[in-house]
Amino acid sequence: MASQKHFLQDRTALLLVSGMAFLTLTAVVLILLKLGSGQGTSNYIVSYRASLGIDRYATGTSKDMLAFVVAAILVFTVGIILSFRTYQVRRELSLVILVLTVPLLLFLIVVSNALLVLR
Repeated sequence: MASQKHFLQDRTALLLVSGMAFLTLTAVVLILLKLGSGQGTSNYIVSYRASLGIDRYATGTSKDMLAFVVAAILVFTVGIILSFRTYQVRRELSLVILVLTVPLLLFLIVVSNALLVLR
């Protein structure tokens, strides 16, 4: 009789979790390094408003950009919690949640980098 695997014993799940951890750590480090290099400036581009006309960007402070760090950590933790809870119900669903969290973290890295470079 086959014994039921646990989430922490599944190699595929652990590989995906470690990849997510690497992406989260990369996002946090990149954002904090870029914020640290421009300490005196407070005109970070946080959003584009098309209704205000051409080249109308809403600017913000470094605290607004720290929301990307919080978002990276939040996406990572919610992805792991959802995957851990659904693993007992269906392994494939748990792995799909982990796989779909990876592009979210990649998009977060790309968008935050683009906004920090444009300042």
